[in-house]
Amino acid sequence: MTKRAAVIYNPARVDLARVERTVAKWEAREGWEKSLWLPTALETPTSDVVGDALGTKVDLVVAAGGDGTVSEVASALRQSGVPLGILPCGTANLLARNLHLPLTNLGAAARIAFTGVDRPVDVGVLSYRLADGTTSVRPYFVMAGFGIDADMVEGTDVLAKKRFGWLAYVSPIVRSAYRTSRASVTWSLDGGTPVSARLHTLIVGNCSTITAGIHLLPGAEIDDGLLDVLAVRSLIGRDRRRFVNWIAPYQGPIPTTVPPTDADGGDTFRYRTAKTVTMTLHDPATFQADGDLIGSVEWAEFSLDPLAVTVKVA
Repeated sequence: MTKRAAVIYNPARVDLARVERTVAKWEAREGWEKSLWLPTALETPTSDVVGDALGTKVDLVVAAGGDGTVSEVASALRQSGVPLGILPCGTANLLARNLHLPLTNLGAAARIAFTGVDRPVDVGVLSYRLADGTTSVRPYFVMAGFGIDADMVEGTDVLAKKRFGWLAYVSPIVRSAYRTSRASVTWSLDGGTPVSARLHTLIVGNCSTITAGIHLLPGAEIDDGLLDVLAVRSLIGRDRRRFVNWIAPYQGPIPTTVPPTDADGGDTFRYRTAKTVTMTLHDPATFQADGDLIGSVEWAEFSLDPLAVTVKVA
C-alpha cells in the first residue's frame, strides 16, 4: 500500500513554496502519495491539527517550523505510533539540533524525514500551578524551568530573531547573568528529602544542548529515561567562575566525558538526574518550556513519558 505523509507547517515561519518543492521531490522519489498539507493557526490548537492528520491514517507526520511548532506537533503524537519528521525552520531549532538533524539544509532534512530510521524518544511532562491558581500540563522535549533560559525567551525580541538569528539571544542572556534577584524554592527528586534554596536558575531537561551549541546539561540523553536537573545559585562573581569552570570541559563537538550525577558546586550549583522533580516556589517565577513562556509559576512537577514519540533521524 502506498504511504502518505501529513505536513503540518507554521505559515509565519516557513517558505511554503520551497518546502512544498522539497517535500514533493522526496515523496515522489520514495513512491509516496502527495502529502496532506495542514497549516497551524493561533485560533486552533496544534493538537487538533495533528488529530485531523491522524484521522486520515497517515504514515508520517512532518513538522515544518520553529521550536514551538515542532514541540507542539511532537507532543500531540505521544503514544500514537506514527513517526515524526522534522523540517527545522526556526531560529534555535533545539530538538533538531539535539537529534543531530540538518539545520540549514532543507533537502537533507526532508530526506531523513522520508527515509530515516525510527528513534523513540522520551517526553518531559511539566505539570504546574500558576500564581493565579490556574493549573495545566505541558509536554516538552528539550528543557523547561526558570532563570536564564526563561529570561532568554522572555527578553528576546521577535524582530531581532528574524534579523540576527541566534545572536538575538545574547543580550537577554547577559542581562540574566548579571541579575541578582533569586527565587526561594523547595524542591525534591524522586520523592526524596526536600531541599530549600534561593536560586537564580533551575532547569529540568531532556536534552543537553541549547542555542549556539552550548552543552548546558552535558550528560542529558533524550532516550535514557531520566531528567537532568541543574540548579544554580547565582551567576555573579565567584559563583559564575565556579559554574563556568564546571561546565567548560563539556563544551565541544562531542563531550568526551559526562559529569557524575553527584556533581556538586557546593552552594553555587547542583547537577542531578531523576525521574520526577517536584518544587514549590515561595517566590513565583516565570517558567518556559521548549521556548514558550508558561507564566508565573508557584508549584511544578516534572516527570517523563518514556519513549513516547518516534522521530525520524539519520
